[in-house]
Amino acid sequence: MLFTNTQVVRGVFVVVVSAWLGLSGKFAYAENEIQLVAAPGEIQNFIKQILPNHPRFIAAQAELDSVKANLNAADKAIYNPELELDTEKTNINTSYIGLSQTIDWGDQRGAKTQIATNQLDASKANFQSERQLLVRDLLMALSDYQNTTRLADLSNQRLKLMKDFYSVARQKYAAGDINQVELDLAQLAYNETVLKNAQVLAEQVDAEQSFYAIYGITPTNKKRLLPDLSVDFQAVNIPANLDAFVMTLPQMRLVRANVEASKNLIALRESESSADPTIAIRGGKEDTESLAGLTLTIPLNIRNNFSAEIDAARKDYLQAEHLAQLAYRNLRGNITSRTRQYQLTRKAWKQWLATGKVSMNRQLKLLKRLWQAGDLSTTDYLVQIKQNLDTHSAGIELQTTLWSSWLNWLDTTAQIESWLQLNNTRNK
Repeated sequence: MLFTNTQVVRGVFVVVVSAWLGLSGKFAYAENEIQLVAAPGEIQNFIKQILPNHPRFIAAQAELDSVKANLNAADKAIYNPELELDTEKTNINTSYIGLSQTIDWGDQRGAKTQIATNQLDASKANFQSERQLLVRDLLMALSDYQNTTRLADLSNQRLKLMKDFYSVARQKYAAGDINQVELDLAQLAYNETVLKNAQVLAEQVDAEQSFYAIYGITPTNKKRLLPDLSVDFQAVNIPANLDAFVMTLPQMRLVRANVEASKNLIALRESESSADPTIAIRGGKEDTESLAGLTLTIPLNIRNNFSAEIDAARKDYLQAEHLAQLAYRNLRGNITSRTRQYQLTRKAWKQWLATGKVSMNRQLKLLKRLWQAGDLSTTDYLVQIKQNLDTHSAGIELQTTLWSSWLNWLDTTAQIESWLQLNNTRNK
């Protein structure tokens, strides 16, 4: 088996930590490598009002405070002194008082304090990750609601258009201007629109409920106006010094802290296996004679030397190291994929803005006029109406995808707080 002795285990740790420390000199550069244009003030203020009072934020803060309290508890003495009083009345009256203290010979207190410190580092990193995830979810719910509302408005417009189209088609059929096949086509188009409209409205209801679940208010609540999400999405690239950049992220700091805690757990198990002596002094009287005594008690770890617990801690440490390597690879890959996804979506959005965003109402009125004048067949009219409406619907859906890609990139690269200027919410 690999890593079966203490020397190899410690050797692995030295190599890994050395690699991390070798990157630490580049951390300051990596943290400033991504330069972001700040989000619009309207969005910043909206999130700043919501975030501090959100239940998820408060719960994450409470968890961090709990870990801080655990650090304070871990730094306390392991053993308290013991007071013993004894009196005996027989033919000879005996009374004495004793005081004993067990010595933390293996320094369990120091090991527990180190572990608690590592856990606090992990909790701080986790708090930052949870806070960023909450901000992402808040903006995602807002974006989904606003875009599904726009899709619902477009769907209602489509339904009205198809209803009017079917009504006019029936009139034209009665006048002999179109045949039965064209009338049936108009009816099928109207029926299809009714079904699709119901589906779009149901999706809007889901988005509204998701909004309520995370914000605690309905989107139509007048007490809090929703910000405009019109954002000039900026270009981003994969950080040039990606390896160093990954090590600065809270996700990786959390993993590194867990590795350190696993290492210090070995020290704790070793300290727990030490023979902690107990020293006791006592004094008293036996009739008229004074008594004084000193006792030293040392446990004999013969039947159980606690080596199994130490071995288990070493294996846990090896597991933590390998999981850290896996987390590093996954995070590095996520940054690359999220960046490329956003770049592709942003490129498509820019192309749509340049070529696909035309006046829908003007086109629809022109098509209707041509069809009613007989210059456009019923089939061609339906095809062009569908193409026009689908293009605008696709634009709204593309904007939703772009927002999702942007927020996921900000979350993965831990830049969402910088973008929103939320430094004042960071726990020190």
